[in-house]
Amino acid sequence: MRRVLVVHDDAVALERLRRAIQQREPGWEMRSAFSTEDAWQDVGQTVPDVIVTAARPNLDGVGLLARIRDSHSDVVRVIVGVEGEDEQALRTLRIAHRSVPEPVDIHDLLEAIRRTLLLRELVSNKAIRDLFGKIGKLPPVPSVYSRLTRRLNDPSASVFELGRIVAEDPALSAQVLKIANSAYFSHGNPVTQITAAAARLGTRLLRSLVLTAEVYSRLPISPFMVERLERLQRHSSLVARIASSLEPGMAWKDDAFTAGLLHDVGKLLLASQEPNLHEFIASEAERSGRCEHEVELEKIGAHHGTLGACLLGMWGLPSPILDAVNLHHELPAVLPTPLTPSAAVALADLLAHAIEPDPRGSARSAPGLIGAMRDPRWSNWFEMARAQAESTVAG
Repeated sequence: MRRVLVVHDDAVALERLRRAIQQREPGWEMRSAFSTEDAWQDVGQTVPDVIVTAARPNLDGVGLLARIRDSHSDVVRVIVGVEGEDEQALRTLRIAHRSVPEPVDIHDLLEAIRRTLLLRELVSNKAIRDLFGKIGKLPPVPSVYSRLTRRLNDPSASVFELGRIVAEDPALSAQVLKIANSAYFSHGNPVTQITAAAARLGTRLLRSLVLTAEVYSRLPISPFMVERLERLQRHSSLVARIASSLEPGMAWKDDAFTAGLLHDVGKLLLASQEPNLHEFIASEAERSGRCEHEVELEKIGAHHGTLGACLLGMWGLPSPILDAVNLHHELPAVLPTPLTPSAAVALADLLAHAIEPDPRGSARSAPGLIGAMRDPRWSNWFEMARAQAESTVAG
């Protein structure tokens, strides 16, 4: 159970915020405080997982978060109502994990909390911390993706404007046009202009495709990885299409598509930053007949799913995508009805490997395959996945 403490000096706003969070996350334990003194006493009795505090003239929310940081650094710290780039705002953002504007959009607030909690859990893995320590400086957020994200924060931004941003990079434009004209998206109606492709894909998928293209084209890779790169891209594209097609009417299908595209980004990060380690893992998997993620767990203590989720979390991707990337090798023993995004991506990864086995042998019979095959939906899923694979070859 998550413990969340909300601090606000406006009783009406405090109660509204507390109730809104409680309605959407009924499993969380909600507490509230009307002043920083009350909040500090509350923390002294039971340390929360998350503290959300307003920054107001009569409420020193920043000071409270600074005290929390110094005494309980694991607590997720969220400040409400701090915006801008002046010295005070920048100081605040160094103290808080997340900042949300006021009036509060409850969806944005909860997503900020969920993503920060998940990222905290991921980096609590000692193996991940040690590996990041060896890597040093992580790759920055890809530039065109970052520009698209900033523009999407402006409600006046149109899909055509976003398309023009992509069009400034010819290599990315070619990648986006190629995908927009694939059988999965085109239905026989090709497009030749990037703005038309953007309109076809929509803002969320456009941004996902741009991020994927930038990751694959701009992370430096070793000669060993070059020969595997095309196969990895093809596999990731197939996983994305399968995952988003398993239950087409679900609201999470775009998140499943994005997570499918990026589920192996941890392999790219490992190959670009620790090429010798990555080559050893791949060779050992081939020699021993095991899956690469099993060798990663043995040699590193974490697999590429967790590594990729950490990187994407630091780049600000939503928590459902991080969850799906992190868990794509952990298919539930009993598949949920309806599927969740993480179950859909894990199932899609398994289906893609079953249909197109890795010629190196690094993708063996995955854990969970026997259980998944017992699900009455399996035969329909398998035929759909095979059709997706065949449409790629035909396209």
